[in-house]
This record gives sequence, structure tokens and C-alpha cells, in this order.
Amino acid sequence: MSNVDPGTVAGSLVDRVKGTAKTVAGAVTGNEDLKREGELHKDKAETAVEAVKAEAQAEREQAQAQVVAREREIEIERERLQAETAAEKREQQAEIDRARQDQQVTAQAAQREAAVERQQAAEEQAAKRDEQIAAAQRSVQEQEAARLDAEAAKAKNTAAALDEINEESA
Repeated sequence: MSNVDPGTVAGSLVDRVKGTAKTVAGAVTGNEDLKREGELHKDKAETAVEAVKAEAQAEREQAQAQVVAREREIEIERERLQAETAAEKREQQAEIDRARQDQQVTAQAAQREAAVERQQAAEEQAAKRDEQIAAAQRSVQEQEAARLDAEAAKAKNTAAALDEINEESA
């Protein structure tokens, strides 16, 4: 995980040991420069350790940030897929609704057509019935006319016979 050179960690340990040795030597000999140099070595070692720790912490935080970013990408993709799925469902429902409406229109048209055909059939039957009634009435009228013609002929014959009788008697 860490890109820190193991030699840096080992080097900081060496610097710490050197620093401690120089500090002790400076304190024993009363050499302030040696004592300060020892302190600087110890500070350098601590700074190197802190740098390694800080770098490791930075790498952990970067890895965590990458995980969070990936999780967010996954969440965005999941939401996009849900939106696509919802859109597809809406489109399918719209297709179903259109098909249902088409079926209703077709059924209504068929019902209207059937009603028109029934109306035409009823009108044709009424016309045939009216023709039959008219034919029956014509037949009755023709029979009545024939009977009246026969009565008129009979009355004419009777009148002609009466005229002959009146002529003979006169």
C-alpha cells in the first residue's frame, strides 16, 4: 500500500540511534553543538516516521475516496437503469393502452356496422311487408272491381232485358 522505501524507515531508525548517541555524548562532554546535532538527528528520524505515517494515512484516505467515488458511480448507474426500466414500462403500458383503444374503436365500428346492417334489414323487411300489404290490397281492389263490373254487366243486361220488355209491350 505504501510507496515508502523501507530504507527510509531503516534510515530513520539509524538517525534516531545516531541522534541519541550524539546527544548523550554531547551532554557527557559538554559539547552543545554535538548535543544539538544529536537532537537534529532524532528530529529527522521522527519527521521521517511522521512522513511515513502521513503518507500511509493519505493513501488510505485516497483509497477510501476511490471506494466512495466508485460506490457513487454504481449508485448513479443503478438510478439510470431504474429510470430506463421505468421508461420502458411506461412505453409498454402506452403500447398496451393504444392496442386496447384500437380494439375498442374496432369493436365500436363493428357494432355500428352491425347496427346499420340490422337497420337496413329491418327497413327491407318493412318494405317487403308494405309491398305484400299493397299487393293484397290491390288484389282485394281488383276483386272488388271485377265484382262491380260483373254487377254492372248484370245490371246492364237486366236493363236491356227490361227495355226489350217495355218495347214489346208498347
